[in-house]
Amino acid sequence: MGIRDRDYMKRPSDDEGGNSAPSASKVEAFFSEFLRKHPRLFLVILLVLAAAILIAAIVAKISGGGN
Repeated sequence: MGIRDRDYMKRPSDDEGGNSAPSASKVEAFFSEFLRKHPRLFLVILLVLAAAILIAAIVAKISGGGN
């Protein structure tokens, strides 16, 4: 039994993966770093969205759309 017959030599390693998704890892790294720098981003987005909905409801009520 030679060294080339061993099982671990036949299976591809997990590290080699080829060029399966180099851009995906770059995007993931970018967003990870961005969210690390701006941890309250989702809270701000939620507050802006809630304010926009509230303003739209008030405008609809004032303009007579809520009869």
